[in-house]
Amino acid sequence: MNAEIEFFDCNARIGHPTVYREGQVTTKAELLAEMDHAGIDCALVYHSIAREWCPQEGNDALGRELGGEARLFPCFVGLPEATHELAGPDRFAEQVRELSGAVRLFPKEHNFSLSGWSTAGILGALQNRRVPVILDISQTSWDELSRLLGTYGDLPVILLDTYYRLDRYLYPLWETHDNLYLETTTYQVFRGIEAVCERFGPERLVFGTNLPDLETGGAVAQVLYAELDETAKAAIAGGTLKRLLGIDVA
Repeated sequence: MNAEIEFFDCNARIGHPTVYREGQVTTKAELLAEMDHAGIDCALVYHSIAREWCPQEGNDALGRELGGEARLFPCFVGLPEATHELAGPDRFAEQVRELSGAVRLFPKEHNFSLSGWSTAGILGALQNRRVPVILDISQTSWDELSRLLGTYGDLPVILLDTYYRLDRYLYPLWETHDNLYLETTTYQVFRGIEAVCERFGPERLVFGTNLPDLETGGAVAQVLYAELDETAKAAIAGGTLKRLLGIDVA
């Protein structure tokens, strides 16, 4: 583990994916070993089954796999309530919050809309309990994201799967919405982390790796070697995510 800055990964996965690479992390033990190697203290984890097959089955498998491991926190995959595939929105949100977890949504892959007619129940319940929602930009559009942030102003939204040419999208959203957060690992803008911290503050950024699809070293180095003071680095590495999850940051 890193002795100076605590790293808390917002984007890790376990389970055997449909497209598997030889040697890829699939189990809790393998994930923890990779985290130890990279100096990552804790991680939010979702299960491949929940994304690729059945959210309920995957969420249940995640709960069994992570049970009792203090360094790993659940990231359950959510769905709209109409088809009754998960617990009711209030109970689902309550369960996630009790476990200091988050909810990941895959609207394009799971065939639903983020508009109110589809997801008002679950998004409202998650907002009421301040449960972070994690969303790949490839699963939505910038206009849809803007509407989501504005409609649910107290709902923390962590945006993943970004790239280097998007500041003209991000900056207007950050100017308007305090509930948007960005995972760092694929935000490959030259001195972009420093620019975001100067303009909006380090609390807008959260560390993530996208394990096991990406390597951990670059993601860690991106924070450690940023031209920022240690307080800002600590906030990005894990402090902001712990606050969003309701974990004691003292």
